[in-house]
Amino acid sequence: MILKAPEKNIRRYGKAEGTGYQSPEVWSKVTGKAVYGIDLNLPGMLYGKILRSPYPHARIKKVDTTAAEALPGVRAVLTGAKLESKPFGIAVEDELPLAVDRVRYIGDEVAAVAAVDLQTAVQAIKAIKVEYEELPAVCDPAEALQEGAPQLHDNFPGNVAWQRELVRGSPGDAFTGADLVVEENFTVPAIHQAYLEPISCVAVDDPYTGITLHTALQSPDAVRKIVAGVLNYPLSKVHVSGPVMGGGFGGRVYGNLKVYILSALLAIKSGSPVKIQLTREEEFTAGRPMIAAAIQMKMTVRRDGTILGREADIITDNGAYSAQAPWVSKTVSERNDSVYRIPSIKTRVRLAYTNKIPTGQYRAYGNQAANFATESLIDMAAKKLGLDPLEMRLKNCVREGDITVHGLQIGKCGLDECLKAAAKEIGWDQKKEGRGYGLSVAIHANGSLVFDKNFRGASALARLELDGRITIFTGEQDYGQGTHAAFAQIAARTLDVSPAQVTVESKETKTAPFSTGALAMRQTTIGGKAIQLAAEDLREKIFKTAAELAGAPVTMENGVMCSISGQELALAEVAYYNHSATSGLSMTGEGKFVPEESDYDESGYGNISIAYSYAAHAVEVELDKTTGALTVHRLVAAHDSGRIINHLTARGQIYGGVAQGIGMSCLEGYLFDEGRVANASLAEYKIPTALDLPEIVPIFIEIEDPAGPYGSKGLGEIVMVPVLGAVANAAADAAGVRVTGLPLSAEIIYQAISGWECEQ
Repeated sequence: MILKAPEKNIRRYGKAEGTGYQSPEVWSKVTGKAVYGIDLNLPGMLYGKILRSPYPHARIKKVDTTAAEALPGVRAVLTGAKLESKPFGIAVEDELPLAVDRVRYIGDEVAAVAAVDLQTAVQAIKAIKVEYEELPAVCDPAEALQEGAPQLHDNFPGNVAWQRELVRGSPGDAFTGADLVVEENFTVPAIHQAYLEPISCVAVDDPYTGITLHTALQSPDAVRKIVAGVLNYPLSKVHVSGPVMGGGFGGRVYGNLKVYILSALLAIKSGSPVKIQLTREEEFTAGRPMIAAAIQMKMTVRRDGTILGREADIITDNGAYSAQAPWVSKTVSERNDSVYRIPSIKTRVRLAYTNKIPTGQYRAYGNQAANFATESLIDMAAKKLGLDPLEMRLKNCVREGDITVHGLQIGKCGLDECLKAAAKEIGWDQKKEGRGYGLSVAIHANGSLVFDKNFRGASALARLELDGRITIFTGEQDYGQGTHAAFAQIAARTLDVSPAQVTVESKETKTAPFSTGALAMRQTTIGGKAIQLAAEDLREKIFKTAAELAGAPVTMENGVMCSISGQELALAEVAYYNHSATSGLSMTGEGKFVPEESDYDESGYGNISIAYSYAAHAVEVELDKTTGALTVHRLVAAHDSGRIINHLTARGQIYGGVAQGIGMSCLEGYLFDEGRVANASLAEYKIPTALDLPEIVPIFIEIEDPAGPYGSKGLGEIVMVPVLGAVANAAADAAGVRVTGLPLSAEIIYQAISGWECEQ
């Protein structure tokens, strides 16, 4: 795999930024010193295990825990019938900590135990006797929505967990007398985030401080609020302490709430710390993968390629409980609509309860599923009209000043530049014989201002330490994407010091400011802006205090202040002077970034973000038509994410996002057998290795956006989005036929080439 970033696209500026700054945490990881959740081992710690349902749908008639409770070394046993708990959830309150009267998927939590060692905990789980009465199950989301289908939840008739109908413009008129209408059905399977460290949690109950959850989360404040509600604890008595995170990709925005809740309940009952750690099989059978989607979509265009309208009917698979699936379904139904100038939209989306694993989100909240469908239709239309797919995209893509069909206000936008740069680098006008080529574009928000209308921004603290170093306190999490390195650089640039002088603290909810969480690409744009403001506030205080100490105004360069008389002052001198003058108070700057209120209305129309990031990917593939094997040789990823703070981590985001996109495009996907996950291991669930990846060429179109700190915008989630459409279009170009279901496996491609009927 060749990792390449053309030098001409890297712009360096300011002594506080650089292409290679790394936070010290990086070295603790590569040297094996970092402490992950799996590594935690507290004195007196017990081990928790969960008994799970073997049936996709069944009534619980009796649970007998007598034998388990009698085992030596067992300290606590929980069942749903013995818990006084109310329903909880993320988007919908439809779960209980443990099933009471019914189980709804293979893996549903029935009982939990805590024992002195893992072997005893496993033995105790096996000793619990459960009497079930099997019930009819429904595993296909379309069938679940049919009249007469088995009902999963009494308060959600028809198995509709969430639904939405959108009409913008005049879709009926757009399709009347159209020059061309293209229509197709697309499917995307459930996809696991495949982070390398399974979810784990150590819960500690303290009579004075309350419950502390030692677990790595992207949104610790959101999780502690839910856990406090389930436990009926005051919020101030629930804390999260974050070890180093072994990957997240959206899967740890909330993670697996049952793990945190049950470890806490077992800790409370036993009086000892309790650790629950999912096995890899449990990750695949009881985790929260990205929803599967079936998308029926049609588009109408003029002969010159102008898009007039689009209609879509989408069914998403919720699984047994909702988690984040309603929000993901919402994104699937709208986000991709705003990458082009589409005047008319009609969309229906239905989220169906099924007797399968509950679903959540994976990097970009489902935007990539809609991208696969839309970008495929663009190429289909271009082919039928005899147009260049590049020119058709350039004709229709959004530009600065546009207001999209959903009311998004397009500010600084380099999407057309991304398209041109990606096409040029891939050799669009000089295509190699025997190769297939494809394009795709994407848009993604930088924080959703409608996620919580009462909390849209971020806050941060910047503190001058006695030794002259700077500590930043933020609730924004770094889960390996390099956010804290960028935060250190933002603070360093503001204070005119080296990033190595800045430490970023975020892991403890007891001390960190509240944060919505690491989601919706809000980290750099919103969280980073708060850090810039905190550093600016601290800088003013430093200058004022230094002037008092020197008896004259001061200037500052490279962390050293100099008065007009020539006296030099180090930051440590200023810090100690303030320390003495205030009887030990620290000099602290506060940053509060509150975006303007959104005009978002009840229909979902309005500007949802302070800024948007854009991307265009170009792909070159080769197809062996005798086997259907697809080889992705080269992928160019051109991104407008504003001014890049750290090119090293930005390139890392592109390499990782492309790798995940290749996996979703060509390899990955849940396989089910009557509700049972049939590929519940990394040996059977195929993710890409280095041998599967193409040459990856990152290109940064650095258009400064005033919304973010020093002109920067988010990059993390959007990278994955265009990969699916670009690879699918390149595969269709090489094969001469289009596969409309993912993954693009050799078997499915070969069947399409051969004209065989196939099921996906």
